[in-house]
Amino acid sequence: MRKSLILSAALLALALCAGAARAQEKRGPTTPEERRRAVEIATLLENDPLNKDAKKLSQALLYFIVEAPDIHVHLCTDVLGDFKQIKGDYGPTVTAQLTFSSAKYVIEHPDEAAADVNNEYLAGVEGVLRAYQNIKKAKPKVEIKPLEELLAKQQAGQLADFVKQAAAAGCKK
Repeated sequence: MRKSLILSAALLALALCAGAARAQEKRGPTTPEERRRAVEIATLLENDPLNKDAKKLSQALLYFIVEAPDIHVHLCTDVLGDFKQIKGDYGPTVTAQLTFSSAKYVIEHPDEAAADVNNEYLAGVEGVLRAYQNIKKAKPKVEIKPLEELLAKQQAGQLADFVKQAAAAGCKK
């Protein structure tokens, strides 16, 4: 399962990097309707990550993010804590959600996202935690240690500081 998670993250990064330039050349800027739909899907996946259409919606949203020439998402799993410990059936779901929630923030708050990438990272982590909590509501036995640690930091008011420090230590600017 660990190899599957690492492979999923690698494929996500590859899709974002390799396909972005080619796809972006083929189209113009995103439309307000496309951005609204992207935010809607990201929110749905945060609130209902086990939705029967989650895979299809995730694929559509990832494709949109990759091809959009005017939406730039920074991908850094270091902000999730010990990424190697994110295991199990839901690891790929929460990893993808980091990208989706970050994109949602970039769309909804373009000036703040451009001013400080840490705002984007924090929004991504908060979206992951919402999705994780909703997975746990449906599947109470699910426990992903790094996400439990992030929830504790969030409850203690320390999440923003943790994300900023993790980003400074391990994320490319």
